[in-house]
Amino acid sequence: MLNLSKNYLKMDIWEFSIDDIWKLQELISYHSDLYYNKEEPIISDYEYDELFRKLKILEEKFWVISKTTEMVWSDILESSFQKVKHSRPMISLDNTYNEEDLNDFNERVKKNISNNPLNHLDQPHPKPLLIGEGTKGVIIEYVLEFKFDWLWVELIYKNGDLVQAITRWNGIEWEDVTVNVMQIENIPKKISYREHLEVRGEVVMPISVFHNLNEQAKKDWTKIFSNPRNAASWSLRMKDASVTKKRKLQFFAYDLANFDEFVKSEKIEKYYDVIKDLEKLWFSISSYFKKLNWIWEVIGAIDNFWDIKKTIDFEIDWLVLKVNDISLWDVIWWTEHHPKYAIAYKFPAEILTTKVLSVEHSVWRTGTITPVANLEPINIGWVIVKRATLHNYEEVENLDVRIGDTVFIKRAWEVIPKIISVVKEWYRDDFEKIIPPKLCPSCQTIVKKDDDKVRYYCPNDIDCPAKHHEKLTFAVGKQWFNIDGFWDKQVELFLNEWIIHNLVDIFRISEKKDEILSLEWFQEKSVNNLILSVEKSKKMEIYTLLTALWIAWVGKKTAKTLSKMFKSIDDLIDFSYNIEDLEQLEDVWPEIAKNVVEYFTSEAHKRLLWELVNILDLQYYKEKIVESNSILNWKKVCITWSFEWYSREQLAEKLESVWWNFVTSVSKNTDYLLAWDKAWSKLKKANELWVEVLDLEWFLNML
Repeated sequence: MLNLSKNYLKMDIWEFSIDDIWKLQELISYHSDLYYNKEEPIISDYEYDELFRKLKILEEKFWVISKTTEMVWSDILESSFQKVKHSRPMISLDNTYNEEDLNDFNERVKKNISNNPLNHLDQPHPKPLLIGEGTKGVIIEYVLEFKFDWLWVELIYKNGDLVQAITRWNGIEWEDVTVNVMQIENIPKKISYREHLEVRGEVVMPISVFHNLNEQAKKDWTKIFSNPRNAASWSLRMKDASVTKKRKLQFFAYDLANFDEFVKSEKIEKYYDVIKDLEKLWFSISSYFKKLNWIWEVIGAIDNFWDIKKTIDFEIDWLVLKVNDISLWDVIWWTEHHPKYAIAYKFPAEILTTKVLSVEHSVWRTGTITPVANLEPINIGWVIVKRATLHNYEEVENLDVRIGDTVFIKRAWEVIPKIISVVKEWYRDDFEKIIPPKLCPSCQTIVKKDDDKVRYYCPNDIDCPAKHHEKLTFAVGKQWFNIDGFWDKQVELFLNEWIIHNLVDIFRISEKKDEILSLEWFQEKSVNNLILSVEKSKKMEIYTLLTALWIAWVGKKTAKTLSKMFKSIDDLIDFSYNIEDLEQLEDVWPEIAKNVVEYFTSEAHKRLLWELVNILDLQYYKEKIVESNSILNWKKVCITWSFEWYSREQLAEKLESVWWNFVTSVSKNTDYLLAWDKAWSKLKKANELWVEVLDLEWFLNML
């Protein structure tokens, strides 16, 4: 079935025939059963939506009418929970993936209002919707909120008491899970509203809780869950309700089953006010719940959503957009499958399925060996993905991923693709398992493993080509030596041709001019420019050199702290500090101190340092004279994001130039937050912790 899904996903609409409709209907039913009933999906939400979208187009093209695209999945399997009917059937939402789709939805909303015989465009309205002629000037107010896509639950209250809780079994029948739901702490068991109330929402498991649950499961040899959604579903359906309580589930309200009844009795006109009323009744609602005046505000809010998404302890893959004016819902209308006044915005194809073709064992700067999967190429979020990180060999074991497996892939914040789970087919016992290499793939040195850690590494600091390549590429980059025209490809070529071997060789590149000119593509002018750039880079702050040495766990900030110890070349070469001395410094914890001492006491590293300090023009830290009563002494400052004229990195450099401390997150110990008007989560946290917020102009004046 999975291969059949892949075939249909790759086919263009014009390649389908009428016979493919029946196969697509069967295929979608099969995947719906896996998702809704067995909770073991083998394709991603995006791929399922693509199959569904193609079926809708084909049914319209060939004039075929079926229930597959009109109804929510409704097969019934056996379950230990009692089935109950609910008052208002649950329907799904139509999907959108980009700005163009959002604009199309907005136009359809306006068109439905205009074409409906009950339309509001030609009739009085408390807040006129029409500006200009036709629908061109219609302004529609929307509400944007999270859609968790987890586990639907309906809470039924009578006389203010929670009397029943049911979870979706299909579009019509639900399971009674009252006893288990009573264990969820943030669900109010009593409310002040005395009329009949049926609150709908979703039960979620925080990502942090999910990780802790799986860690404990490994120790206890019990079930390991592939994702938080499945963990939440299993936790809510446990026969032992005390187990549900331990799982720390949370509930977020977003709708009412008796919506019309509630709106009429409370005389509410806007959907936004309905949800706010639920919040007043002590229900938790989405932390991202915004009222927006028109479609371009919606698009802007979605564009600015990424920073917020990173701070949330839940998996959020999409948002829901609804027309705020409830009186327009009946005018805009709905289908049996979805309402036309609401739509889901799904973030661009973050999760898809593909196949593991092979595995490489990559050696990084620190010597850490990381398994990297080579994949059957796939388009995720408009990027062709061919490789994905497996992080470490413990992760490989936990996922039980093998060469030949079909896997779910996720792009981690638009950067590095990651394998998140495996489709465990019955025939996979013959697939090759992935194990740590015994020898370094680059230099054939015997691989070591850190005690009590998951890290496998190459101990060869002097002659490992892969470590040299990674370290040197890092060192010549913009953040460190900043040698213009010295790129990754040049580093790789010069290493292969034995023109460079270590950091010292970079600064002696002029001695190799003739050898470089003998290589293909190199001309006199480009080589002279490269030599000039190298000469300029020799003047550097000592912390820049310390960072480029790539001592484990010593980044730019720690290097600046360490650099305060060195007042001369002798201090650097004749390193006399012990671990206890270093631990007294701010931000230097025991492991960093141990790594620094080991590095500076190594004879090979001493020789390298001696050569470097004799060829470089190092700028040592000079103590700044600051008045003892200055309010600016050693302040900790967090910066939200890039400003119009400055990047965050530029502002951080300005901070550090006067020896303030740049911190990456807001805490009770933060002195200032430098923010602009779209700071979102950091600004909210700063206000909660009473951290003083600075604007850019005032900040620059302080400097």
